[in-house]
Amino acid sequence: MKKSISVAILATALMCSSCATIFTGSKKNVTFDGNVRDNITLTIDGRKYNHVTFPYTVKIDGGFDETVVKAEAEGYNPEMLYIDKTFNYVSIINLTDVLGWAIDAATGAIMKPEFKFYEFEMQPISEQE
Repeated sequence: MKKSISVAILATALMCSSCATIFTGSKKNVTFDGNVRDNITLTIDGRKYNHVTFPYTVKIDGGFDETVVKAEAEGYNPEMLYIDKTFNYVSIINLTDVLGWAIDAATGAIMKPEFKFYEFEMQPISEQE
């Protein structure tokens, strides 16, 4: 009897879990680097990070929408970068657990940034004569 109760509790716990959310989280670390070593302002989906230097690592939300990153530095043209998302294969562990799939989708853990590293190639502002 104790064994069947333990198995039932374990099965319930596994079925009610959202695997990608638990194992990988809903935010992923992404590192940005570039050719400018001075202070940079990064704007990621509207949120500004002032006075950062490359390389810089920040957590990016999963979710279904692409992430827009803008790098600005004094004396350089602003540079835009678009981070596409790909399917997080850890979600497959949910199998037929509809609740797990729903939680992973709602938290954004079902998707992850395409790459963990992105590089900016910022161009100096040319002086017009």
